[in-house]
Amino acid sequence: MPTASHPGDQRRHRAPDADSELDSRVAAVLARHRDAISASLREAVDQARVHAVTDSEIRPLLDSFYGQMAYHFGWVRADLRETDANAGKLMRPTLLLIACELACGIAGRSPSEYGQAMARALTAACAVEIVHNFSLVHDDIEDRDEERRHRPTLWRVWGVSQAINTGDGMFSLARLTLLGLLDQGTAPSLVATLARLLDNTCLRLCEGQHLDMTFEGRQEISVTMYLTMIERKTAALMACALEMGARVGGADDTLAHQLGEFGRALGMAFQLRDDLLGIWANFAQLGKSQAGDLRRKKMSLPVIHALEHATIADREMLLGLYAADGPASDQQVTLALAILERTGAQARVRSVLNEQCERAQALLGACTGPTTIDSEPHACLSTLIEFVAHTV
Repeated sequence: MPTASHPGDQRRHRAPDADSELDSRVAAVLARHRDAISASLREAVDQARVHAVTDSEIRPLLDSFYGQMAYHFGWVRADLRETDANAGKLMRPTLLLIACELACGIAGRSPSEYGQAMARALTAACAVEIVHNFSLVHDDIEDRDEERRHRPTLWRVWGVSQAINTGDGMFSLARLTLLGLLDQGTAPSLVATLARLLDNTCLRLCEGQHLDMTFEGRQEISVTMYLTMIERKTAALMACALEMGARVGGADDTLAHQLGEFGRALGMAFQLRDDLLGIWANFAQLGKSQAGDLRRKKMSLPVIHALEHATIADREMLLGLYAADGPASDQQVTLALAILERTGAQARVRSVLNEQCERAQALLGACTGPTTIDSEPHACLSTLIEFVAHTV
């Protein structure tokens, strides 16, 4: 008797032209609001710079402070001259705006109401993206990462102290940006709800980073502990973005919660996809070193699963490999891959990823209302589920 397939099962049977078509659809989703988001981010930083710099002697010094933010966003080089570096996918603000579109459609907003809601959602989306980047600046320091998006990280260019301060400044700028909704005529009660949601999420992000740093060097990390950590560090901000967008679009509590939980499931799936790609990606296409996460001895879900299910001998071998100084050698990577294969680590991670994709799809399917809605926002979010399920 045939059984229903998981979303991720389809990826192993897709033709190359299907992969290309999916990539094109994903690119279209991410480009949907990219220009508006990019312009809004630049305006937020530029306005803060203009309002702060009034003294001719201080202006060059504070220009460097805001220039560091611009560098991190990819707008300028280390000498603060304009450039066009990779600014990232802008996934979270895009999700927020699509959620607003969906909520407006379900609520049956008029064209003028839709335009007002999307303008407010853009402000909220900008705040969310600044929060995301504040967390990246601090994570790079804490993880001692020297590159981000193929450029030296902020702390490598200006030092740890300046990078910490700039990250703190971005955190404050994010909240000030969100409070700018009051100037757009947004109801104070809604602004307070959004601010509480964003601040709670920032706390979750810091909890997740604390757990991640605490786990370093520990041998007794369970799968449950790891999933708890990535729920805070990765999924929480996606959940926040979608719920904020829904509320700006006029969603009731039920719809806002459903979209928030959709974002949580999608965020979990994205991290699990990264865990798979970090070990079993098509490295020739992605330009990564083979089994890079094993070579860097990253404690991702496949390794944690293997440690829970390996024989005593395999467990000791894997722990010894991770305890040794320096990156893993080719021989050590080969041994580790064999242990992961013997414990079914890849299948386990695929299974958990599929569960999150199915949960996201079910939550998205429940996001309906009494009015006829434009199917395009639904299709955009469904495309992202398909993309994250279509992994190695």
